[in-house]
Amino acid sequence: MESAHFTNIDEYIAQFDDKQQVLLQSVREIIREAAPEAKETISYQMPTFRQQGNLIHFALSKNHLGIYPGPAAITFYQAELASYKTSKGAIQLPLDQPIPKALLQKIVQFNLEKQQDKVAPDWKKYHSQWQEAIEKTQAIVQDFPLQKTFKWGGDVYTFQGKNVLSYAGFKQHFAIWFYNGVFLSDPEQVLVSGSEGKTKGLRQWRFSHVDEMDATKIARYIEEAIQTVLDGKELKTEKGKPLVPTAFLAALLESDSQFSEAFHKLTPGRQREYNAFIDEAKQDKTKQTRLEKIKPLVAAGVGLHDKYKG
Repeated sequence: MESAHFTNIDEYIAQFDDKQQVLLQSVREIIREAAPEAKETISYQMPTFRQQGNLIHFALSKNHLGIYPGPAAITFYQAELASYKTSKGAIQLPLDQPIPKALLQKIVQFNLEKQQDKVAPDWKKYHSQWQEAIEKTQAIVQDFPLQKTFKWGGDVYTFQGKNVLSYAGFKQHFAIWFYNGVFLSDPEQVLVSGSEGKTKGLRQWRFSHVDEMDATKIARYIEEAIQTVLDGKELKTEKGKPLVPTAFLAALLESDSQFSEAFHKLTPGRQREYNAFIDEAKQDKTKQTRLEKIKPLVAAGVGLHDKYKG
């Protein structure tokens, strides 16, 4: 059939004969049932369902019905798709066989969960309720020779190119964190790890109310944090055995050259963090979801725990 431009799924389906229309409407209803809130559209000249991103495409070819859910879903349901011809991002359903409704809906649900997990955290979500604390922090910081930059969705203050401190408001507390906090003497005994065992150098000072913020004491911590930079203090990369990627990570490194290139540019420590993040998941479905979550972070060249702030 000659290619044409379509503005909606109805127009796409209308070009086919009655039998083919029944098939396409059936696929459409199966997807609708699995993702009732998804928006119908045309993308790449194919019927497409979107919800926080593309969920799935489908298109009718001469000898098969093409389903395009992306490589992650195909990899995850590889065993159940064994009887169908698949490629990196496509599934071919023979026209002389029933549509595998249950499997198709599971694939759609998998992509729904993946899209929901990809939504980035909003570090400024609670800033409005901590405006006084933010202004007080900014007033204290301005007395020091720090450069204000914007990283990982928030303000980061640096000295001689090294990250020194940042801050954020959360639902239950306001936090100032020091990137090299592990080296601070902490005379007030207030510093805590944002994620025990994962944020090795970073330490936080948490406040439940702006009245708890003593400007003089905070300034002393900032002064000492700057001194750690002048003294050249930093955590050394731990040397250990070569990384042995978990099976899910290894499969992606093998199949996605761009991801592999970005991953191997990361420091060994960051590579280990990502590997552990995948391996710690108990279920294969969770492992695959986590794998999708780390892709944009790896592509950006940042570590999994670079943005731990509360």
